Amino acid sequence: MHLNTFDCEPSPADAWQLLSGKLSPERRAKMEKVARQRSGYLRLVLQDVHDPHNVGACLRSAEAFGIQNVDLVNVQQKFGKPSSVARGSRYWLNMQKFNSIELYLAALRTHGYAIAAAYPAQDAVTVGEIPIDRPLAIVFGNEHAGLHASWMDHIDHRFTIPMYGMVESFNISVSVALTLFNLQQRCRTAVAADRFYLNAAERNQLLNRWICQQSHDAPRELSRLRDLQKAKI
Repeated sequence: MHLNTFDCEPSPADAWQLLSGKLSPERRAKMEKVARQRSGYLRLVLQDVHDPHNVGACLRSAEAFGIQNVDLVNVQQKFGKPSSVARGSRYWLNMQKFNSIELYLAALRTHGYAIAAAYPAQDAVTVGEIPIDRPLAIVFGNEHAGLHASWMDHIDHRFTIPMYGMVESFNISVSVALTLFNLQQRCRTAVAADRFYLNAAERNQLLNRWICQQSHDAPRELSRLRDLQKAKI
């Protein structure tokens, strides 16, 4: 994976057209509907989240709330596998791995993202007060050590989640779920649809990748279907 790109390797441009016919009408309609609800305006960033169970739960929340891009930035530990809690949700996401915060930050800025980080500080706002006028990368740090110091000079919005009980913090997966729910609800109301949702080309690319993942041998199946098309001409 290149550290300076957010582009996932594209699937064949005709994959959805050729392979989706094997799906039931209901399954095909569901995938098309979900693709229309996907957004790249918000992206989830997990830095050195240690527990695979936590990673899996965060992926599941991102997928459920229509957040298409999840970036794993690991500078203090090796990349691990998400737990079974994800239940396949990672296959519906664009996931990328980075091992340099500096290079990742440069990529974020190139793509116009502001950075919001879950971080207790005097100038922190509540999650409901985070500005949503620009695309947002929402960063969560390690369960115990929190965010790496390299982020500190680059955070545009520090935020907290209001709490009214005796406990002092939420589990990271709960924090991610609450934050993504709040932000995506606000964005769906206040951000223009042509900015918030994936455009037609991005949706097509997504559907092409999804349908290839549904096949045991997509290249061979595509080759066979293309040959059949040529034979009919």
